[in-house]
Amino acid sequence: MRILAGPAMLLVIVGGFLSIRYMTKDDGPPRKFTDLEFADSCYSLSTVLVANRLFSNASRTWTSPRDDAWTLKLDDVVQGNGGPVRVFQEFTFEKYDDQVRLVAMDTSKGLEIDITHNIDALLEIPNERHSTPVDRCLQPGAKGYHFVPKR
Repeated sequence: MRILAGPAMLLVIVGGFLSIRYMTKDDGPPRKFTDLEFADSCYSLSTVLVANRLFSNASRTWTSPRDDAWTLKLDDVVQGNGGPVRVFQEFTFEKYDDQVRLVAMDTSKGLEIDITHNIDALLEIPNERHSTPVDRCLQPGAKGYHFVPKR
């Protein structure tokens, strides 16, 4: 029996990866949803979510409660005083015209449920990092919620 080596083995590995990748469906919002601007912030929803994911080990689950709406559930286990404690947050985003807005929140006891507070929290990291804004905000004088253009 002959074992594949070199380029042939690489081709088999890449082919297997690509077939699995394209045959499985991610349960999440389509790109046309996540590329929309988040709450007049100058950042797309995908930019906001990627920036915030860098500091989280929480598992992510997407569901769609209705057309043009997606709920992201972040689930984590943290060490509490009496041992491990489950902590979760659910963010429901809905499409309005050419934007996505946070319309509902559900959280573990003790976490902030106020929508405005959570929008502010979601925008902190992309603003601090001067993440890439949506095209509308690349123009001089463009404004967005808490958006600080690069100097």
